Amino acid sequence: MEKITKALAAAAGGAATGTIGLPFMPADTPWYGYLALYVITIGLPAVLTYLAPKNAN
Repeated sequence: MEKITKALAAAAGGAATGTIGLPFMPADTPWYGYLALYVITIGLPAVLTYLAPKNAN
């Protein structure tokens, strides 16, 4: 459960980052460019956080 919670938090942070990045996209960007932006900024941090090994104590 802890891994899922951390992955959701990373996805929420990625969503904020992706939203901040929207004004910097060129005006003629196709729909899949926006989709790629959100996949990179939401999906990548969430997946990497979920797959990361647990910290050693």
